[in-house]
Amino acid sequence: SDYNLEACEINRFSFLDYLNFLRSPQVLELIPYRFRKNLDGHPLKEEILFNDYYEFPDFTFPGAGLNCTSEDFANWIIALQNNKLFQKSTTLQTMWSPIKLNNGTATSWTRGWGIAKLRERHKAIGMSGGSRSVFLIYPDDNLAVVVLTNLAGSYPEDFIEEIAGCYNAEIIKADPLTYLRKNLKKVGFDKAIDFVKNEKIQNPKWSVQEDELNNWAYRMLAKNQLNEASEIFKLNVFLFPDSWNAYDSYGEILLKMNNKTKAIEMYKKSIQLNPSNENGKKVLNEINGQ
Repeated sequence: SDYNLEACEINRFSFLDYLNFLRSPQVLELIPYRFRKNLDGHPLKEEILFNDYYEFPDFTFPGAGLNCTSEDFANWIIALQNNKLFQKSTTLQTMWSPIKLNNGTATSWTRGWGIAKLRERHKAIGMSGGSRSVFLIYPDDNLAVVVLTNLAGSYPEDFIEEIAGCYNAEIIKADPLTYLRKNLKKVGFDKAIDFVKNEKIQNPKWSVQEDELNNWAYRMLAKNQLNEASEIFKLNVFLFPDSWNAYDSYGEILLKMNNKTKAIEMYKKSIQLNPSNENGKKVLNEINGQ
């Protein structure tokens, strides 16, 4: 994986093997813990707090081998922003700059960072993992927020910007997805398209990224919030009518909601826009074969 390649590069340029690199002053060695109800196969009278650890194969260490506390996370973020982790002061800015396609168009992602909210004001960069943890750094606001939970499927990336908004209320309005989410919870998800139309009239520069909407809808789908997810997939098709993937995703949830006629329409549109959409063709064949 790319993370394993990065570990090899760290071994090469830091003159430390990867595990010793993690034990450097900026990346502390930590021991996680948890409560246990059983010990050596026998139930305990009451839960006891134990030091614990997980073993990962060596090749997964760069992506899944580090355990840390929020305090150590904060120290790492401070070291990162103070350029203590790089030899060149320009490295961090390069990492946080959008990747460009061959035609020169800027993408919505950066080098090695899973979340890149590259907006005009209150830019945020970070990463999420396991559907249970997330962090965002706001380099222009001298702010960072870290959310660590032990609940898989809690998707803290859906509310982390609201936490940041407690420190700077402008952040919520600056992030279109958070702003949209908060308002749709009030007016109803079935009003999503009308709300966006009205918002664009009042603020022509207001826009939301296609992949952010799609990912959010899939997170709601994972929590079985079919109606809400369906409205966001529908909104994505409205905002990005030339995206084959938007139609494909909308068709997927329509099929889950047993709306086969509309699902077929969406999959056909997706294939029309992208004749190489083999998954869409497969789904259509399965529907027609029923």
